[in-house]
Amino acid sequence: MFALGLPSFDFHPLSLLDHLLSGAMTQFVSSSRGALESALGTYLFGTYDAASPLHQQPFTETPGVAGLNRLLMGAGAALVVAVFIYSSLRTVASAGGDARHHLQVVLPRVLVALALGIVSLPLIQQAINLNNALSYLVAGHGSLNLASLPWNSPLSASALQSASSNILLLLFAAALVVAVVILVLAYVIRYTMLAVLCASAPLAASAWILPETRGFARQWTRLLVVTLFMQFVQLLVLRTAVALAFARDHGVISILYAFAALYLMLRVPGALSVASHFGSSAEGAGRRWARAVRRLAATEL
Repeated sequence: MFALGLPSFDFHPLSLLDHLLSGAMTQFVSSSRGALESALGTYLFGTYDAASPLHQQPFTETPGVAGLNRLLMGAGAALVVAVFIYSSLRTVASAGGDARHHLQVVLPRVLVALALGIVSLPLIQQAINLNNALSYLVAGHGSLNLASLPWNSPLSASALQSASSNILLLLFAAALVVAVVILVLAYVIRYTMLAVLCASAPLAASAWILPETRGFARQWTRLLVVTLFMQFVQLLVLRTAVALAFARDHGVISILYAFAALYLMLRVPGALSVASHFGSSAEGAGRRWARAVRRLAATEL
């Protein structure tokens, strides 16, 4: 009789699960990095036509933006004519009334609104050129690039290789990829919002004529300023983070430092919006004080 020996092996479910999860996280991070770098290279360092081959064409030459702007220019001209007729009838019907609706006050605003609607795209492109120049200056004439970003080191192939046996580091790296995805999504939304603002510029110029609709024009201007110049401020934050980069290793500290930089960048639009609202409130308070002083002076006289 011969004894048949069977091979023996140890089966550890937790080790297998850890191995599978580590492999999945490593694959997720490494496969996402290339697409994210391509998207950031398109939107992060300047505002240009993303459909152009080298991403160097003016933003206002984006397909569809100029055509929609011309279409809404016709709608804006129709609104200007309607406002002109409304002010004329109101001037004839009321001998006194609000002086802001009198024809001699509205007519110059009508002419300015028509002129602004016609040259809206070139004016917005000049503001975009200013943002691009400031962004290029902050980026150090190209020294700030994709390879120097704070999250490049913790998401590199060597960092993933060294963290392949540490599931906690891989989870942090995956969360960092999600945060970068949110940043890319914010820039895609910014690009789309700028296209909408460029197209609707003639309507904003028409809304500037009457005091009842002037608030919409102010909101459009505030939104344009925040949406456009958030890129310059975010690059300033990013350049500061790169200059201070005290965490260049592949550990948890470098991942947390990248999280901090991304958090500050994503907070920039909200901070600019709050600052613009504060400026508008201060301007409104100044106008109210000026009117009160004029009324007081008129009463004393």
